[in-house]
Amino acid sequence: MRILALETDIEKIKCRFTCDSSEAEILTTRYHGFSLLFSSIREIFMTIFVFFIGVGAWYLNMPMGMTVSILFGIWFFFVFFNLMKAWIDWCFDFIFVTTDRVILVDQTSIIKQKITPLHMENIASVTYETQFWDVFKFGIVDIRLKEGSGDEHRVLRYVPNSKEVATKISDVVTRYQRKPVEALQQQQPQESQPAPATPQL
Repeated sequence: MRILALETDIEKIKCRFTCDSSEAEILTTRYHGFSLLFSSIREIFMTIFVFFIGVGAWYLNMPMGMTVSILFGIWFFFVFFNLMKAWIDWCFDFIFVTTDRVILVDQTSIIKQKITPLHMENIASVTYETQFWDVFKFGIVDIRLKEGSGDEHRVLRYVPNSKEVATKISDVVTRYQRKPVEALQQQQPQESQPAPATPQL
């Protein structure tokens, strides 16, 4: 389903790159739930703070109807929208790897969608780094680009099984960049073969 710029069906986004081309899907991965947790810490504490203000107002016998309305309005305008944005950002963002590209999908709200394809020929290296001592099995994937390809690298945090993801991307990059060399090597022996001798009568 599409809501303004937000596409909730990730298969439709993937189909833009694979349905009408020779590209094949290698892997798709979302971000770990800790990404949502850490991006919402401020809102969680603000929710707890507003709740305790309501408890204090009840303890002081203040008019609860007006108090609840005011606190709910404050929470709705200053907390709810940020929580919704963080949830959309976590739920509908993903990394999509094909045989030709690494595609970073970033959907932060219903009015903003950013899709960044990184072509395999522009990728210099892929590394990974653990987060939180690798207790929760997610980490950082760092995609470094060649000079002249825009930003030098993309840092992707909270990637589940980051070691396996980085290894898979690196393998695809290596295979892609070897194709022209292998094709050239196959042509050279054919060109070096002598022409067959013409039989003499």
